[in-house]
Amino acid sequence: MVVKKRQLPQKKSFKVRVLALCLLAGMFVTSTGHAAEISHPEQALSIDRPDRPNLKQCIEIALEKNRFRFMSRYSVEIAEAQHQQALSGYWPQIGASANYSIMDQDPNFIFPSQNISLQGAYLNLNVPTGLPAPYPAEIVQKLESLPVPEQDVKLMDRKNLVSSLNATLPLYTGGQVSAMVRQAKSGIKAASEEARRTDLQIAYDTTRYYYGAVLARELVQIGKDALARMEVTLELTENLYTHGSGTVKKTDYLRNKTVVEWLRTAVTALVANEELAKAALTNSMGLDWESPVEPAPEELPFYPSKVELKDLVNGAYSFNPDWLRLEAGLEAASAKIDEAKSGHLPKVGLFGNLTRIDNSYDKGIATPDNKNSWTIGIGMEIPLFNGLRTTNEVREAKARLAKLKQQQFLLKEGLALQVKHIFIQLMSTQEQKSSSEAAANSSEENRSLNERAYQEELVETKDVIEAQLVESLMKAQYRKSLYDNLEARANMDFVIGKQITDIMAATPAL
Repeated sequence: MVVKKRQLPQKKSFKVRVLALCLLAGMFVTSTGHAAEISHPEQALSIDRPDRPNLKQCIEIALEKNRFRFMSRYSVEIAEAQHQQALSGYWPQIGASANYSIMDQDPNFIFPSQNISLQGAYLNLNVPTGLPAPYPAEIVQKLESLPVPEQDVKLMDRKNLVSSLNATLPLYTGGQVSAMVRQAKSGIKAASEEARRTDLQIAYDTTRYYYGAVLARELVQIGKDALARMEVTLELTENLYTHGSGTVKKTDYLRNKTVVEWLRTAVTALVANEELAKAALTNSMGLDWESPVEPAPEELPFYPSKVELKDLVNGAYSFNPDWLRLEAGLEAASAKIDEAKSGHLPKVGLFGNLTRIDNSYDKGIATPDNKNSWTIGIGMEIPLFNGLRTTNEVREAKARLAKLKQQQFLLKEGLALQVKHIFIQLMSTQEQKSSSEAAANSSEENRSLNERAYQEELVETKDVIEAQLVESLMKAQYRKSLYDNLEARANMDFVIGKQITDIMAATPAL
């Protein structure tokens, strides 16, 4: 007795699912392919590394070789140098100078002619008389004034070398130096948080690209398995069409052959997608593009997260680099106000200098006493009026502080909203993982049953093709849900500034 299978009407679900698989494969190619377009301004040299590194090893290499990390470290070094510059205000300032000059002629001083008053003075003159002593003639004359002619006095030689050593020590600056030091310390904090943000970005990118490469590899394997099964089905369809009972027609064979060729094209695209994913991973690690990284032979893991949204938001306020950098900015703005206010206060300091003059002349002003001299004293500078400049500088500093406080409020709300958004995605991926896993298991069982039934000519060709395609689609969706979960966790770690596992460990159990 021959049992003929009842011809079922053509179903639209077959076309819809084939189209969905096409879109899914295209989505994978586009998402990972875009990651490979990200490049660094300068690539690092090749280094010795494991042949197939795991995620931890990839992140360690990226943190060692990524050029963006070098740039962020220089920012910290700049901030530390600025802090040392601010501290220099507490130290004495010592400087030396030397000046050698040649004038066109020796400097001189014209002493004007004058009459010197000689009132009450007498001039005694002994006039020789030719007689033996003691008989000289003595003349006494009263004097009124003594004329002094004009005199040209040389001050020093025209060749002159002056050397000096100067020193100043601030005693009181009205809080200006201490305010600048506080700003510099805040700058170090901000630069350190910026460097930590760069490290988090590198770890986040490397994690995404690593799991993206693993996902691409698994999708390639799913595609190859689907293609291999479809080719076997095509051979079976050809045998049933040629030697079967007539239930399999030429249209079934052509449909099957079309799907096989389409799968061959999809697998080629997935292989290209895998190469792009590995190129993106290599780029994020700062390695040479000519030696792409091959991820370790492992499947996509799944890490369920059981943490409250409130704990994640509080963690972001404690560890997020942008939040901590803004807090450092508030500290710097407050110190800037104190610096501006110092303009109203006096400045007091000690000063001293040591001077030596080398001149060939030792008269005039170039006497030995004048050639070596020193001076020491204390000075004070009191601001009286500068056109209200200091007052407006204080107003400006206060306005900047108020602006930063408003930015802090916006960042607080935006940060909480961002964490909530990622938290919703994370919880959604965990639900999708459970449902897609069940769908993948059911589709595999359905495909196995349809293949056995098709060998007995109990189902139509399109049912077998549909079952095989649906299985590949469900397995791909399951792998995609695992990747989405890993990507959401990595994104949460990046936004919070700390791993979720650390926050979960710090949260007390209920």
